[in-house]
Amino acid sequence: ELKAEKQLAAATEKKEKLQAKAAAAETRKKKVESNAKESIQKAEEATARAIIEKLTGGADFAEIAKTDSTGPSGPNGGDLGYFARGAMVPTFEAAAFELEPGSFTPEPVQTQFGWHIIKVEDKRVATPPSFEEMVPQLRQNLLNQTLGQILEKLRASAQINRRSFEDIRTEAQAAQAQ
Repeated sequence: ELKAEKQLAAATEKKEKLQAKAAAAETRKKKVESNAKESIQKAEEATARAIIEKLTGGADFAEIAKTDSTGPSGPNGGDLGYFARGAMVPTFEAAAFELEPGSFTPEPVQTQFGWHIIKVEDKRVATPPSFEEMVPQLRQNLLNQTLGQILEKLRASAQINRRSFEDIRTEAQAAQAQ
């Protein structure tokens, strides 16, 4: 009966640790996601500038993306969907997150893929994962911490005798001779 009580207490403590970690994860800085459209991906800056002039004149962003973009999102009207920081190349990402919803880049943005015109449709705070979604990750983190503590204790109590290769060889030869 005492063993069952100890196991129950240990399980309760682990559950409380998992819940505390999940709560801490939810209160961390919330991720912002941007819903962007990319109208053009071309090798020439002049072409991108000409498209910005069309957009400034009131042209439809999605239609231009469908007809003029060489990027993979072109056929979808340039729609890239929502993405968080770290999902795009740094130059593209920086330009997208600087824009206000409904606006597009006043200058073409250059990346290793070419020149881009970016329009941000919307921004939102990303929904944090639920406790249930975090359980496997939290469990793994606790296991890693526990294993690390066990290894530290073992290392601290371990007695290591260092010997020269010559001593080991001499000992091995003596054992073979017997």
